[in-house]
Amino acid sequence: RDLDDEGRAPGSLRVPRVPRPCGGGGGTHDVELRTRDGRKEFVREVPGALVRALQAMKPDWDRLGDEYAGSSSVLIGDVDCTDEDGGRPLCEKFEVRGYPTIKSFVDGDTTEGEDYNGGRDFDSLKSHVEEKLEIKCLVEDTEGCSEKEMAYMEKMKAKGPEEILKQGRRLDGMKGDSMKPDLKRWLNQRLRILKQMHEEL
Repeated sequence: RDLDDEGRAPGSLRVPRVPRPCGGGGGTHDVELRTRDGRKEFVREVPGALVRALQAMKPDWDRLGDEYAGSSSVLIGDVDCTDEDGGRPLCEKFEVRGYPTIKSFVDGDTTEGEDYNGGRDFDSLKSHVEEKLEIKCLVEDTEGCSEKEMAYMEKMKAKGPEEILKQGRRLDGMKGDSMKPDLKRWLNQRLRILKQMHEEL
């Protein structure tokens, strides 16, 4: 789907992946990351050129993307600022001057975004997401929970500690399995709930 004049398409953000860090002509390819109104976004804007800083950061950035692939509240994405038909207008809109640039967008805000100037390693990036961006469903405070999460919470409370531990270990063992994004998201949501309900998880 093509981006509009603002660099966005309804319900989605179309972005090229970072060029492969290898010699001999790796290229780029497009991926479509789906969003929805009000969803929090965490977007990195990058150049097409293979630079040392980008190569050093890419493994941790990709790991961060995998970590939140099933999240219902956080989206991790890349933008190629050298792509005249796609990423460049978006980078110009947000006044990207250096690479890699990291910006976060909260609660559907697409006007300016907030510059991220913290560490570029995985732990620093994840801490930023956890503290600033992620909406968590808490057992002790269900304000951030969906109806589906609340129903699952009540169901597992009724089953007791042994079943909670059993199901938690089962779901934890499934995290590396290949599955559709919505199923991955639901698996992670359930696992986060169960980890709050049993100290051994």
